[in-house]
Amino acid sequence: MQEKNQDSFERAYATLHALRSNIDNITTAGARVEEKYVEEYHAALDTLQRIGIDVAQFRIPPSEVQHREPIITVTYPGTERPKQYTKEKYVAKALLLTKLDEVLIYLDNTLSEKPRKIGFSLPDKS
Repeated sequence: MQEKNQDSFERAYATLHALRSNIDNITTAGARVEEKYVEEYHAALDTLQRIGIDVAQFRIPPSEVQHREPIITVTYPGTERPKQYTKEKYVAKALLLTKLDEVLIYLDNTLSEKPRKIGFSLPDKS
């Protein structure tokens, strides 16, 4: 890998790893993560894509980033309030975690210096 590409790779990998390590600190509303972190995740994937690593399958579909319905505090029998959604968009924490794990495992397995063994070994027949 060229020096510039190596630096870009390391920066993108660091971003992905930092997101993964801090996911509990950036989670809002329990099981949701704000859209700005999805954008940061996608920016790291864009960097990897520019240096020739195919990461398309690790992207979070736009349909998964949605407005959240706020908690309605007062309702009266026989009346319906129109649903109101937050201005901010969120993604399910579990989905972002899964995608982060997928891309990090992929990068670790395919780009590490020493090949990783997948599977199991049979015991020696001695």
